[in-house]
Amino acid sequence: MRYAEAVATAPPGSRCFLARDLARLGRSTLNQLFTPGPAAPPLEDVAAALAKESAALEAVALVLSAPRRRRLLLLSRRPVAPSQRQDAARRLVRGSFWYLAYELAPELWDRLAASEPIAPELLEALPADGARVLDVGAGTGRLAAALQPRATVLVGVEPSPPLRRMLRARLPAVRVVAGHGQRLPIRSGWADLVVSCGTFGPHPPLGGEVVRAELERCARPGGAVALVEPEDRAWWRSRGYVLTRYPAPEAHLDPEVHDFFGPPRPPHHLLLKRL
Repeated sequence: MRYAEAVATAPPGSRCFLARDLARLGRSTLNQLFTPGPAAPPLEDVAAALAKESAALEAVALVLSAPRRRRLLLLSRRPVAPSQRQDAARRLVRGSFWYLAYELAPELWDRLAASEPIAPELLEALPADGARVLDVGAGTGRLAAALQPRATVLVGVEPSPPLRRMLRARLPAVRVVAGHGQRLPIRSGWADLVVSCGTFGPHPPLGGEVVRAELERCARPGGAVALVEPEDRAWWRSRGYVLTRYPAPEAHLDPEVHDFFGPPRPPHHLLLKRL
């Protein structure tokens, strides 16, 4: 998702975070968030929002390349009106919402995932029986929990440390590893089925051609890549993925989760590609 789209569509819970909360994110998360591309926050917003927050500004500067670091520090010295700083801080938080939520509010995310079931017909359609399954962006195990009983072996790749810890505790039989979609720590052709739920779209770092190629690299010839409720379904269809819509299951969020994430959107679209 492009930064401007992320800003425009951020859930209500974005008001619970401050721009300086970026300093609480891990180095790997900040590296991913600020990977250059249309999804990355513009340095102008970062500089305006964090000029008075030295710890957060330094945390971001440390993950940037030397030229971008110098530019950020120069931008942070420019005079900016307080109202413009506030607007930039609001955009930065909204544009970074999902990174903040996964790492700083993992229990709320887990409750959301538990309350938004994946369409059961979709799960049945996944070719996981007797398969080696790779779940990319596994979160706390919403998809892995459904597929593990059918799979010979299941590996979950998850970048967020808090979500990895929760996944390991919940599903000890799943092999959980740290990693990002743009560089998966899995050998080529290992998986019979590569799956991911609600993670990837057309824009790097959380999507694009690099991620698509990585997902397909990990699947064996004759295997499949299955994306559950990805961003921009048309983009994936243009790359050979076949779309199937299933009846949306009922979802009931408790008030706190609803107030934080907004209305439920239970996953019910599947895009599948046989390799």
